[in-house]
Amino acid sequence: MTGLAEFQRRFQAGLIAGDLAALADGVRRPAGLAVHTHAARAMLVEGLADNFAKTLQWLGGDSFTQLALDYAAISPSHGWTLADYGSDFPEYLRRRLPDDPEVAELAALDWALRTAFGAANPQPATWAQRADLDWDRLRVKLAPGAALLAFATNADAIWAAIPARPIEPLASSGWVLVWRERLEPRFRRTASGEGDLLAALAAGQRFGRACDDCGATSQVIGGWLQGWLSDGLVVPRD
Repeated sequence: MTGLAEFQRRFQAGLIAGDLAALADGVRRPAGLAVHTHAARAMLVEGLADNFAKTLQWLGGDSFTQLALDYAAISPSHGWTLADYGSDFPEYLRRRLPDDPEVAELAALDWALRTAFGAANPQPATWAQRADLDWDRLRVKLAPGAALLAFATNADAIWAAIPARPIEPLASSGWVLVWRERLEPRFRRTASGEGDLLAALAAGQRFGRACDDCGATSQVIGGWLQGWLSDGLVVPRD
């Protein structure tokens, strides 16, 4: 590796870590390194604040900024845009704040809604109209941009209430489904049994077996399926 390339590598690593002191002997004006450090870290924190807006509002500026700075120090941006930065920030928050699980779930919902917004337009489910389709053996998956989130709290209700009327975090296990309707990201709690069925299908289980295991009637399952197809939530596996 050339001297310049090595310097560039160390400079990038120092920016992310927030410490360029090790490069002071290699530059003419070492005092200016602090400017670069601050600007780089501030840019990453700003990207996280934009991508996790409701999480920011719930935590408050000071707490969010400190967590974002700590995250940025160990998670460099590898994309050309900060719109893609923070995919594992919810998991980071889960590890950092184990006694406040609603925070990580708020972040997961923030990220899923942003992902849904940037996904391709849902396609009409014409594949489901094929006369030769073997539903019993069919395997499906969630469409691009859709997500099924396992929640232990009422983070979805908290998200919807911010900032108008903050509500108390409560234990409330269940599945939250995220998708895009036209240009608008949506989310909802799944009905009892619906989320378990979707999770089984998303994991690769055959449609017939998953329906048998979920315990719901064929009429109820048919209603769920109609809604999934109407919203473009599931597609056949390749």
